[in-house]
Amino acid sequence: MRGGISRWAVPAALLVLLAGSVFATGTAETQRDATPSAAPDSVQHGFPMEVTDSVGNRMTIASRPESIISLSLFSDEVLFELVDPARLAGASSLAASPIYSNVAERAARVQPTVDFNVEQIVDIYPDVIFAANWSEADKVAQLRNAGLIVYQVATPFSVDGIKGEIRAIARVVGEIDAAEALVARMETRIAALERAVGTIPESERATALDYNTWGTANGVDTTWNEVLRLAGVVNAAAPFQAGDFGQVPMSKELLVELDPDVIFLPGYVWGDDAGAESFRNEVLRDPAFAGLQAITSRRVHMVPENLKGTYSQFLIDAAEFVARLVYPDRF
Repeated sequence: MRGGISRWAVPAALLVLLAGSVFATGTAETQRDATPSAAPDSVQHGFPMEVTDSVGNRMTIASRPESIISLSLFSDEVLFELVDPARLAGASSLAASPIYSNVAERAARVQPTVDFNVEQIVDIYPDVIFAANWSEADKVAQLRNAGLIVYQVATPFSVDGIKGEIRAIARVVGEIDAAEALVARMETRIAALERAVGTIPESERATALDYNTWGTANGVDTTWNEVLRLAGVVNAAAPFQAGDFGQVPMSKELLVELDPDVIFLPGYVWGDDAGAESFRNEVLRDPAFAGLQAITSRRVHMVPENLKGTYSQFLIDAAEFVARLVYPDRF
């Protein structure tokens, strides 16, 4: 997401969630040739191997990691699809939150939850740690100085970027086949979505805008823009200049001028369990918005945060959710 978000006091943890949705993806390295099946397990998976993470740090993975810590929601959601949970020595606290996570039920069985606590992580001393490319540099440096391997994952905002990072993570943990199976499932679902909405003429596609509590909307180069693209929906904010975190400042006057067919609102407001419903009521009752076609046609929808904020393979779930709301007759 991008835009003038710096004008508001946003909790640090929320900034982590915002940042997670918008940075460009890194490129996964090419897989090594397969080793004969008679070789030891680590050799079969291409170990030892040299890898370079998304920020250019080169490292050696000596053998197939059996103790893994994940410090970002993206790597949480990917790893729970790729590896036996017994190999996870810790996952981020967001992973176990049903509000934000798509793997909450599985993550609840993994202990401990690990926010970026250097002493706690060093005490566990895992084989590899996955962190985001925007993780706190000083803490990443402390872990590396302690002799730990930290692989920083790029934060994708496109389907191709997500696929690339899934494959990069899979190579590090020795689960290439599982990654290819996951990517294949993504592609099958994307193709089904394309069959459902792809024949809608451009001139007949619905326009939509997500409108959040600090008065911005997601522009291009954001996961939400990709969700709308996959769902066959036009992002009304896309033509406008986006700032930090992909946010386009959205005044009431501009929203009225754009008059989108559909308005999407947050399903959760950080730190306020009743905040999303209150904001929805505020929007619906605002006299300035009374004539908006999205309101008069009752096409104002709240989006669960685990779908709105995801930047992993669950982006497809978000796109399906949006497509079914916007084009119910296609399903």
